[in-house]
Amino acid sequence: MRRRALAAVGAVLATAGLTGCGGGEVTPAQDEYAGRAQTENPTAQPATTAGAEAPTASATPTGGPYADGEYTVSEAYGVVDDVVEEDSIDVTLSLQGGYITDVSVTGHALTGTSKNYMADFVEEIDDAVVGRSIEDAHVTALAGASKTSAAFNDAVDAIAAQAAEASR
Repeated sequence: MRRRALAAVGAVLATAGLTGCGGGEVTPAQDEYAGRAQTENPTAQPATTAGAEAPTASATPTGGPYADGEYTVSEAYGVVDDVVEEDSIDVTLSLQGGYITDVSVTGHALTGTSKNYMADFVEEIDDAVVGRSIEDAHVTALAGASKTSAAFNDAVDAIAAQAAEASR
């Protein structure tokens, strides 16, 4: 009887573990960035009428409003399993009203494995962040690339700071 109960518990835990993996949907702001102020999706905003001021992202505790424009930042990331690597990415974001209208990521990898992760990341980043506010643009292990995702998040923060400074 006890053996059956343990087997049942093990089966439930194994199934729960499998359902928590994968999923395929990127859910920004579910990591250490959770709790940052969020802004609405720009497609959900009402259309402006002639002569009306265009909607913009509101000022937030993290530094908005943000100046429109194109911003580029390079982020390097290093030590992996006690081996010094200097992978890096160049991130370019176009902002309009605090929202990302275009993203470009160029990866510079030192190993074949890094190159594969970066390529997968670059392939998915557009769908993950275009149309989101700069406040809601962080990703977590997008395409399985956790270190590239962390570097991207650092670049987003640096770009947000630049755009906030430019708006002053």
